Amino acid sequence: MRYELIEIVAMAEMGQFDFAIQAARKIEDASDRFEALKEIAEVMLKVGQKERANQAFQLVIQAARKIENESDRSLAFRKIAEAMAKAGQFDSAFQIAQQIEDTSDRSWALKEIAEALVKAEQKERANLAFHLAIQAAQKIRNAWFRSSALKEIAEAMVKAGQTERANLVLNLAFQAAQKIEDAWDRSEALREIAEAMAKAGQTEKANQVFQLALQAAQEIEDALDCSWALKEIAVAMVKAGQFELAIQAAQKIKDASDRSEALKEIAVAMAKAGQFELAFQATQEIAYAWSRSSALKEIAEAMVKAGQFDLAIQAAQKIEDAWDRLKALKEIAVALVEAGQFELAIQTAQEIEDALVRSWALREIAKALAKAGQFNIALQAAQEIEDAWDRSWALKEIAVALAEAGQFERALEIFERALKVAETIDDLVARLQALEAIKAAEQKARKGEA
Repeated sequence: MRYELIEIVAMAEMGQFDFAIQAARKIEDASDRFEALKEIAEVMLKVGQKERANQAFQLVIQAARKIENESDRSLAFRKIAEAMAKAGQFDSAFQIAQQIEDTSDRSWALKEIAEALVKAEQKERANLAFHLAIQAAQKIRNAWFRSSALKEIAEAMVKAGQTERANLVLNLAFQAAQKIEDAWDRSEALREIAEAMAKAGQTEKANQVFQLALQAAQEIEDALDCSWALKEIAVAMVKAGQFELAIQAAQKIKDASDRSEALKEIAVAMAKAGQFELAFQATQEIAYAWSRSSALKEIAEAMVKAGQFDLAIQAAQKIEDAWDRLKALKEIAVALVEAGQFELAIQTAQEIEDALVRSWALREIAKALAKAGQFNIALQAAQEIEDAWDRSWALKEIAVALAEAGQFERALEIFERALKVAETIDDLVARLQALEAIKAAEQKARKGEA
């Protein structure tokens, strides 16, 4: 009887290892047999069956050797090395990694082993693994793959605290990237290296590589691909803190729509980085109104998170799209309540043009004020609500908060007001629902008083 991989793994997870291995060994295709046996070995490791896992890995290696396709065989050995490193079997992982024929896979496996050794605080062996990974990467014939492998190793070294050595490896990656013939691939490789250099503290060098990435992007013949590449570089520059360079990069995009979208992403990223003035300047460069509105809405949100409420209101007021402007003002108003700026919250909500949205915002503000014990201001906010359903709901919430605060007489008075407002709701179903909810809340409050 033949079993599917999922069934074999299920057997292993239930602890039926002998049956699982028997089933896996019957699989004719070497690649599938390898995958099944590897899964079984990994399950064994998870449940602490270390010795049995080591035996299973021998079967995994045998299956991997039977794989005829060199690329698939290399990938299989890479997976084995990674699994062993993850399990702390470093000697075996090194041995397997050295048997990997494909230099790209060998380089990747050795990098993974190095990272596992760093986690295990085996610094000297990690250094050796990084060294071997670099050697393997340098032997990769394809310039794009060589550049990518070296960059990945360098980033792992930065995480391991080996920044100085990582910078040397990034320079090797840069040299490889310059040899990439295809403009798109060269642009992407250079952008990623520049990002890595910026993170590693090589700001000046990163800026130089960003410029070369821009040059490569401008060589891309397809207009859409060119625009996309330029946008990605501009956004990467923002992440690296190079805001003015990012705007310059975006301005090189010929397509107005793509340029607007890129400038929007840049402006938002600037705002999130706290560069509010530059973010505003970037929005002025956006040609399309919808992109500009969307950018200003997200900028306003970033300002709210930073506690810059006055600036957030200014940003929201500049939003041309009515719906985006309403949403921004509503969010600002709610955030102001949470920050304890109650009167400004009410003022901001009153600027919302749409009556229903304005009512909803004031309702939320009134509820938040009541919860904060600001009953007089909460009642002021409730009085500003035009929609009868929202006003009755707000008054009910204030009454509940008053009852919870021990102010029962005042609570009953507000419940009465809420009922009177609910009686004016036009829609019959909504009116009945509101009246029922208010009466139920009032009954609960009376029981609490008793």
